[in-house]
Amino acid sequence: MNSKDDFKHALVDLIRGLKSNGVWLALGWNDVQGRYNRSKLGVFWASLSILIFVCALGPIYSRLFGVSSPDYILYLMLGLIVWNYMQAIILESGREYVNSVNYIVSFQLSYFTLLFRVIWRNLIVLGYQMLVFLLLAWVLGATWNIAWLVVPISLFLITINALWMGLLVSVFATRFRDLGELLNNIFRLIFFVTPIMWMPEMKAELRIVAELNPFHHLIEIYRGALLNGSLNESSWIIATCMAVVGWSIAFPVFVRYRSRIAFWI
Repeated sequence: MNSKDDFKHALVDLIRGLKSNGVWLALGWNDVQGRYNRSKLGVFWASLSILIFVCALGPIYSRLFGVSSPDYILYLMLGLIVWNYMQAIILESGREYVNSVNYIVSFQLSYFTLLFRVIWRNLIVLGYQMLVFLLLAWVLGATWNIAWLVVPISLFLITINALWMGLLVSVFATRFRDLGELLNNIFRLIFFVTPIMWMPEMKAELRIVAELNPFHHLIEIYRGALLNGSLNESSWIIATCMAVVGWSIAFPVFVRYRSRIAFWI
């Protein structure tokens, strides 16, 4: 099979995934229901766990950092929501093909259908968490601003960046099963060097660390708009460039190895 055929099949896979939205919407929703089966609160447990965490640590860390407690609580909660969303898409994509081998073999679902399933189920969780965030923001006296209108665009940009990372991980983690465990540990380290629990404004050195961290810019285009209505131009440019460069790398990798994935699972 030549490179033109490989590209054609990969593109068809992507188009099939987009067209089979009814399938991945149903599968993703079923995943969420199954995860919280027989639970009274259901998916709200994902929201409550973050709420309890930020309300417990927020007042303590805000005093340590010398910032307003309500502002820090909202800052921390948004950082965790976006981080968990990106991390879940990337790491779960690495296991999706193996976990969904029956769908691939029996129903011949496209690989992108399964990746969209991962995105949708995590988008549902994010939606419930944002409801709790909005309630908390109202209780703490935060006000909405015009910049909130760009949040859907921010979320779309975050998602397509997480998708190309997930696409790369899905290919290589299917081939090398230890990669998933390695990435779990790497992401734990990345969490602490990403401005989620700390703020770049605290020290000049921390600002440098944040600016060099691509995940900071993805979080900032979402969190900045919601917290203080700021649209950090450099973060938007970097996030957009990441999407362009990332897809220019990830899709050719998928084109090259797509035909082998069925043998690896």
